[in-house]
Amino acid sequence: MQEIEFAVPIPSRVSPGLDRARERHLRWVTDAGLVGGGEARRRYEFSQVADIAAHGFPDATGEDLDLCCDLLGWMFLFDDQFDAGDERKADALAVCGQLTDVLRGGPPAPGAPPIVTAFARCWVRMGTGMSPAWLRRTVHDWVDYLAGWPTKIADRAHGVVLDPAAHLRARRRTIGCRPVLALAERVGRFEVPPPVWHASHLEAMRLAACDAVIAMNEIHSYEKDRAGGYANLVSALVHHDGLAESQAVQRVRETVRDSVESFLRLRSGLPDFGRAVGAEPAVLARYGGALAAYIRGYHDWGRGALRYTTRGHPGDLGLENLLMPRAD
Repeated sequence: MQEIEFAVPIPSRVSPGLDRARERHLRWVTDAGLVGGGEARRRYEFSQVADIAAHGFPDATGEDLDLCCDLLGWMFLFDDQFDAGDERKADALAVCGQLTDVLRGGPPAPGAPPIVTAFARCWVRMGTGMSPAWLRRTVHDWVDYLAGWPTKIADRAHGVVLDPAAHLRARRRTIGCRPVLALAERVGRFEVPPPVWHASHLEAMRLAACDAVIAMNEIHSYEKDRAGGYANLVSALVHHDGLAESQAVQRVRETVRDSVESFLRLRSGLPDFGRAVGAEPAVLARYGGALAAYIRGYHDWGRGALRYTTRGHPGDLGLENLLMPRAD
C-alpha cells in the first residue's frame, strides 16, 4: 500500500550526503557484527533502512548524518529481532534489560550481544556535547521505548487484537519516535531548555508528529504485517469497528491528515508560545523545523522503501540472531 497518498504539506528535502553516508554505514553495520554476508547483507541493502536518516534529517551531514544512519539502522535491526520467532523471546527480553543498564551508565558486559555493544557505542556518540538535562530526558525516552517491547511480546502471546486506541498507545512506544526526535536536537547542535521542553504545547507537537509517522507506517507496513500475522492499526479497525479494509485504510489516512494538521497548527503558534514562556525564538523555530522534517522525511522514505515489499519478505532483517552473547 505504499502507493497511497497522504496530505503532508511540508517541503520535501534530503541530505546531500546520502550516497557517502550509505556506503560508510554498510561498513559500520558489518564491523559492528550487525550484518553478516550473503543473504543478510543483501536484505539489508535492499531494505534501504538507513536512507531514512537522510530524508528525516536533511540538514545533517558528515559525522552527524553518520550517527543518524547508524542509530536508525540499529533500530530496524533491533525491531526485526522480535519478528524472528518464539525461540528468541527470552533472549530479546534479556537484551532489553541489558540496553536499559547501558542507558543508566553501565558498560556492556564482556561478550555482550552485538545489538547491545553497537547501541552502547551509538549512545556515547548521541550524548556527546549534550547537557545533563537532555541526557536525563533522553534516557527516559529510550527506556520507555525498550519497555514497550516486552509488552508487545506479552500481547502476542495473549493472542488478542488490541482495540485501535490501545494499539496506537502501544505503537507510540515501540515506533521509537521520541528518541529519534531527541536525536534531531543532537545533530542540530541545539537544545530546547528544560522548562520549555516540558511544556504541554511542545508535548502536543511531539505527540502529533509521532502519530503522523505511526499512521503512515501502519499503511506502508500493512501488507507485510498481514502476511506475517502481526498487529496493525488497519487490522484493529477492521476487527473492532467492523470496517471494511478500504474503510479502515481511509480512517488511518484521516489520522495522518488530522495529526499533520494539528502539528502544523501548533507549530504556527510557536512565536506566541515562545513570548509567553520567554523562550528563544530561534531555538523553537529549529525544533519545530526538525520535527516537521522528520514527518516529511518518513513520508518520502516510506513510500519508496523496499523494506515493505511482501513478496518473499525481502525486507525482513531478522535472519541473523543478534541477541546471543558473543564468544570471545
